[in-house]
Amino acid sequence: MKHVELSDEAYAALERLAAAKNLPPAEVLAALLGAGKPLSGDHLLFHLVSAEFTALPNPTERYLALLAWAAKNYAFDFADFISHQDSARRYLMLSRDEVNDIRAHNHARPIDGTQFWAVMTIDDATKARFVRRLLEFIGCHDETVTQAIKTLNLEHAGSHGFRLLAG
Repeated sequence: MKHVELSDEAYAALERLAAAKNLPPAEVLAALLGAGKPLSGDHLLFHLVSAEFTALPNPTERYLALLAWAAKNYAFDFADFISHQDSARRYLMLSRDEVNDIRAHNHARPIDGTQFWAVMTIDDATKARFVRRLLEFIGCHDETVTQAIKTLNLEHAGSHGFRLLAG
């Protein structure tokens, strides 16, 4: 058996990916190198354990980065999802000043690379529901959704209710 030396950061990322996949780190490495059983999943899971994402200083920045990632990688689906939110039509008839007042009241922050803004005054349970619904809408696997919620420190933010299973 051979040994490989990893930096602490690389090993931490490997452990997070292994935990998200419920596999030992050695099996994850083998799969990533093409020498083992391929990993099932989606690209978001790999983004969530990347050095770039994990280096973000707090859950708020990670939340915005996750939304930006979804908007960049699933632009049409992201826009479609947002346009079908209950509040989407509410802002169409407002003036620019009225929109800016609402944005300030909600402490809205821009989602990088998009025309969209994230409302930051929502409670954690609502934020968790929103992220869960968005990620399911764009086709993320359950394990990835769970890992995203955990990464945003929203895993204790109330229940997410029942989910319909496709047959």
